[in-house]
This record gives sequence, structure tokens and C-alpha cells, in this order.
Amino acid sequence: MTPCRLTLLAAPWVALTSAQVMAGTLCQPQYQFDIKSQTSFDYVKLQSAPQTSMVHLRGKLSLKPAQKGDERNWWAIKADQVAAVQGKERMPLPSYEHPFAFKLTDNGLISDFHFAGELDQQTQDKLKGLAYYLQYQRDISEVSKEPDTLGQYQPAYQQVDKQLKMVKRHYSDFDSTQLTTFNRIDVLDSAHLITPDSCFLVHREGQEALALTGTDLRFGSQQSYTLTQLSQPYNSALYELGTDLTTWQPTPAELSEAEKARLAAELQRLITGQDITQIDAHTLSILLKKYDAVIGTLSPLMLSGTLSDKAQMRLFNALGQLDSASSQQLLSQLLQAEKQPLTQFRALRALTQGHAPLSQQATDMLLEMLTNGFSTLDAEVESSFYMTLGTLLNNRSASDTAMQLSQAITEQITLGDNEGKTANLITALGNSRDPQHESLLNAHLSDSSARIEKASIRALGMMQTDTAYHNLEQHFFNAPARNKKALISALGNYQMSAKTSDTVLNMAVNDQDGAIRLAAIKALATQQQKDGIKPVLRQALKNETSRRNFKAIIKLLHSEEHKAQ
Repeated sequence: MTPCRLTLLAAPWVALTSAQVMAGTLCQPQYQFDIKSQTSFDYVKLQSAPQTSMVHLRGKLSLKPAQKGDERNWWAIKADQVAAVQGKERMPLPSYEHPFAFKLTDNGLISDFHFAGELDQQTQDKLKGLAYYLQYQRDISEVSKEPDTLGQYQPAYQQVDKQLKMVKRHYSDFDSTQLTTFNRIDVLDSAHLITPDSCFLVHREGQEALALTGTDLRFGSQQSYTLTQLSQPYNSALYELGTDLTTWQPTPAELSEAEKARLAAELQRLITGQDITQIDAHTLSILLKKYDAVIGTLSPLMLSGTLSDKAQMRLFNALGQLDSASSQQLLSQLLQAEKQPLTQFRALRALTQGHAPLSQQATDMLLEMLTNGFSTLDAEVESSFYMTLGTLLNNRSASDTAMQLSQAITEQITLGDNEGKTANLITALGNSRDPQHESLLNAHLSDSSARIEKASIRALGMMQTDTAYHNLEQHFFNAPARNKKALISALGNYQMSAKTSDTVLNMAVNDQDGAIRLAAIKALATQQQKDGIKPVLRQALKNETSRRNFKAIIKLLHSEEHKAQ
């Protein structure tokens, strides 16, 4: 597999289409790359020196033509022998060695990427960064914007003999979904020298410095690199893969143990080496993305009591917003810290912040706790665990893991081996707001346990469907009076029928129990039509003995009068 060594095109520069020069199987260049990067981030509120890190990468790169089904102009690419270099030490970096592919426009710009399997965003960006070294515009008579992992920038090209000089002038657009914390990118330095070839390029070298600025966070990067086509070929697994990208099998994203250890140590420094309470949770969650593969190593730190209470709260909040499979797994593990109920409670709160599907690992742990019983020293945290499961279902619906959790909850309710647990799980179904559970909830309205009946009433009150309202209304007129207050409150979540509204109004005026009267007043306050309610309650003010109820009636009448103006 000898690298392609076709002659350079003579000036003036001419657009080269892939059909003209690069579609042949002879174009299979291989390169040696050497990249030195220094990054720093500075959180303004910390008023301390910026945190910096340096990486020196070396490796090899192979390419070959490919297709994606019927789509042409795709190029398969794979790095090999990638290592971080520090003095005489070399640390292998297998996370850079996933085969992937990019699509080229006729003018040499990358327009799309293909990855086999689901690689996390950070790994994808690392791989994309390698491909962008091969991107340059083959017709510089009319230069257009170029993409990279940050967004799009405006380049300037100059031809000098058989080489191209390129500088990035400015970023005209950047990917706000990836850079939500930043609002500006400044190009501080940019100089790239490219020796083109009809089969990509012979040599490329350059240096660059960028500054990303947000309200409170500044991020800087400096980089120098060389990319040189190899004269002697080497064996790469890329050439064993098919040319049709749709036939590629997913490859797991693995980090070496040394790479994990380095990231874990850096993560510990991020959390303990500064006052993270000065970093807002959203920004901290973005900073944590870099360490997602080793986020589980935070568990001993979070259980040790080393962090201040405020720092631990901020970290839990950030982990909830990170909402990756790794952070979900860590939070689920922390739920098992039965001797630390505050830690368990914060892990529960963090899990309710996310909306991504639950990972299978996190789901398996939750299912085990659900089936075997949740262990904690605090009864309120135990109740919160079961009820939080419903919020997880509501936030993360339409996924296989949500279905597993939903089915397990209904099975545990059916078993009914513990009154308190059953009531909490019924509340969880209410929090899920999933109408498919209405028949099960309705069946438990007639349960002999007043606690289970109350939980079913409240759960149906959260469903917001006509069927749920009909069942509540029917229970309202036929049920014993033991959960009257809960029934009235649940009905107040709906627009009640005239018959029910009249009955509730009668309770608001005449019931002997002040708490029942208050629940009825609040339920009536939610109704859109209050014309028949207003005069009766105004008259009831004369006889109302509860100051709290008196204020609730005044508030209802005032809001009605205010709307009428």
C-alpha cells in the first residue's frame, strides 16, 4: 500500500474534484503527526491563577476512499500508535484510534462525519480534530468559510510557489450547543503552511492561539503541529475494513489505564484545588464533560466529608446537569450510601434534573434498590426515593430503561407487601403522569388502607386526563369520608362539573372541619368560571371563623375582581 505520490498541480490553483483526482484506490496516504497543545481556563470569580494543562501527541494517520451506501466522496481515516509524550515517557492513547470517516466537498472542505457506534462527544471532537488537519481549500480564487470543532471561521489564503499559506481571520459563527458558556472566540495567532498534493497533502505545519470568552469563564488554547506524509507504508487495521461505511461494526471507546489515571488525578485537582462554589453549576457541568470517562472516581471524595457542604451541593447539581451515563451511574451508586441520608437525598435531587434516557447500568442499580428495598437511616429519604422514581419516568420517558422501571414499579405495587412502600410507589406513578397507569391507580381507590387510597387519589389528580377526573368524581360521591380533603384537592386540579363544583362550594361554606373548608376554597380558586361561586363565598365571609380560610376567600374574590377589570 504505497502512499500516493502524484505530481503537484501547477499554478494558477484549480479546483480539484474528487472524481478527477482522489477517487482512485491509489490515494491512500499515511502521515506522521506531532501536536503540542496547551490549554487554560480561568474562572473570573475565583481570582486565582488559571488552571493549565499541556499535551504532546504523536502518532500516525491512514486514509482510504470510502462510500456510505450510495454516497460517494467519503474518506475513511484511522490513527495508530497515538501516545502522549512527556520527556522519554510515552502513554498510549487508544481513545484516538477509532476508525471513522469524513465527507469532502469538491473544494476540499469537510461537510460531514461518520462514526461506527456511539462515541461520546468529547471523543468525536478529538477524532474530528485529526481530520481537520487534512482540510484546505483547493480553489483559493473564491475562499469560503471553513468548519472545525468550534464552528466556522473565515480563512485567508495566499499561494507562494507550491505552497499555501493560510490564516484564520475570525470566527463568524460558532456552535452554541457545544459552547453554551462562551459568547466570543478571538483568534490571537494563526499561521498554517500547507504543501498540497492531488492526494490530500504532502506536509502541513502551523501554530494557533485562540481565546474563548464568556461572562465568568475564559478558556485559552495554544497549539503547534506538523503533519508529514510517510514515504514508507505501515500496516493499519483501517485497510482491513470494508469501503462501505454502513458495514462497519461499532467499536467500544476505551481509555488506557494510564490515561484514566491521568484524567482522574486532573479531575481531583479541579474539584479540590479551588473553591468550586464560585463556579455556577452549569459551567461546572461543562468542565466535567472532559472527565466523563472517570467521573466515577469522585465517589470516595463525595463520601469522605472532605468537601464543604456548599461544595458538595454544587458538585451534585453539576453532576445532575451533566446527565451522562457515567454521572447517572455515579449518582445511583451514591444512593447506596445508607449511612449518609443527606448524600442520598442530594443524589436523588440530582437525578431528577436530567432528561436523557437512563443508562442500563444506572437502571439496574435502581431496579435492585426498588426490588430489595431502599436502605437509609432517614424514613423521609426512603419515601423520596420511591416517589422520585416517578419523576425520573416523567423526565426520561420513551426509552427502554424507562419502560423497565415503569414495569418494575407496577409489579411492586401489585405485590403490595408493604403499605408504606406501596403508597409511595403509587405516588411515583402519579409523578410519572403516564395515563397507562390510570386503571391500576383507580383499582387502588377502593383499597382498605386509607394511606394507599390517599396516594391513589393524589396520583389521579396529577394525571390531567378526562378518565382520571371521571374516576375521582365518582369516588368523591361514593367513597367514605376518610380522605375527603385529598379528594377535594385532587379535583381542584381539574375544571369540575357543575354538580361537583356545587358540592365543593357547599363544603367550603358549611363543613365543620376548617381544613376541609380551606381545601374546598383552594379547589374553587382554580376554576375558570367563578360567577356562581363569588357571591356565595362573599356571604360566607360573615361566618368564617378561620383567619387562614378568611384570607383564602379574600384572595379568590380579589383575583376574580382583578380579572373582571
